[in-house]
Amino acid sequence: MTTQTMPPRPRVIGATEVLDDYLARRGTARPRPPLRYLRRKPGRGLVAVFGPGAVGDIYTVTVDEQALLADPDAATLSGSTVQEFPVDPKLPHLDAVMSPSGHPALADALESTARLMHDVPPERPLEGIAAEPVRYKPGDRCVLRYRLRFGAPGPDGTASTHTLIAKLYQEPGEAQAADDLLSRLRTEAGAAWIARPLGVVPGLPLALTEDLGSSRDPVPAHSGLDVVHPGSEEALDVVRRAARALAELHTSGLDTGDRSPRTGAEEAGKAAKRARTIEQYVPELTPVVREVSDALCATLAGLPADTLRPGHGSYKPSQLMVRDGAVFLVDFDQFCLADPALDVGYFLAYLRPAGLWYGRAGRRAWFEAAADAFRTTYLDRLAERGESSATREGIAGRAHVFEAALLLKIAARRANRLHSPRPGEVAAVLDEVSRCRALAEPPRT
Repeated sequence: MTTQTMPPRPRVIGATEVLDDYLARRGTARPRPPLRYLRRKPGRGLVAVFGPGAVGDIYTVTVDEQALLADPDAATLSGSTVQEFPVDPKLPHLDAVMSPSGHPALADALESTARLMHDVPPERPLEGIAAEPVRYKPGDRCVLRYRLRFGAPGPDGTASTHTLIAKLYQEPGEAQAADDLLSRLRTEAGAAWIARPLGVVPGLPLALTEDLGSSRDPVPAHSGLDVVHPGSEEALDVVRRAARALAELHTSGLDTGDRSPRTGAEEAGKAAKRARTIEQYVPELTPVVREVSDALCATLAGLPADTLRPGHGSYKPSQLMVRDGAVFLVDFDQFCLADPALDVGYFLAYLRPAGLWYGRAGRRAWFEAAADAFRTTYLDRLAERGESSATREGIAGRAHVFEAALLLKIAARRANRLHSPRPGEVAAVLDEVSRCRALAEPPRT
């Protein structure tokens, strides 16, 4: 079998030149916002998101595949488009949800939800609603925060601002499914580690939840990425809380509805595709990639298919919010029926600090301590929830296999970055894949 290398890697400068030209033609004196998101997928072109800038401006630059193939070093305007947020043809409601004051039905729904959520009496008038993007994935979804300002009930009172979080989907059914899932987690599983669901706005694919907070609040809330890292005094405690919450999800018995199960065989197919991506972008590593991936895919395909439980589907530190010692799970869009070892392996794969790939001092020891804290707490919580020793041991063993599969995903993403193939970094990740596979193998007698 021959390996065909990918077309030459486009440079970031191509996307920045497109945006600089766009801003110049519009006569704006504002500087180009910082680059926040950059991905190129074969056949789908290049997408770069710049911003928010100093005034909250966000731009999405899209360069089609043909333009990239014709000129990989600089994207030409003939093959590119620039969208200024909130313009997004694939998210046709984005403009409306970002301007709630201009859409009375949306404003009414937000006001009534905020009054109920925050116990705002009717005599306090609504003075305004501001919307700000929190996370934006072009053409897919957008998480935003609404700030509702209520006036004082009388001349001696004080105005107040209350917030809600909303997630805009492409289709109304997606928003309703997301709200239904959170509601069932609260009522059926007794999950205190999620944001309270607040319903779907009528006529819009917009699901509302309580706001878990931000880093600017008096009691700050932080992403798990800001807390789970070497040097953080909170890291191990957060990891343990995350492990307990995951064990409770896996033993919740929650109905996953008609969601397709994620099996080891399916993960084997994904792993094979990721291996091909690495071979295409870093061909010098092809022998190592094939040796590692062939064995991994065979192991994944041979995993049992009768161990499926409700799972998060993309469990990693970035899917956590940490506030005043409490840990919350967010983003259940990949909720599925899967081997619980998938979530465990997912978290452990992404728990590795970036410095590990470069051999930086202390990173291996920190990871091993954090991983042990996660595994031990998770298995202890399973025991408390009545799971047998055999079940716990099985999950722990299979988790190493899924961990290896997710590390292969990390390697593929590093190979596919636009700045450099980074063969040394990719090779270090592949070493970790082999290490995990070895841990999953039963000891030889």
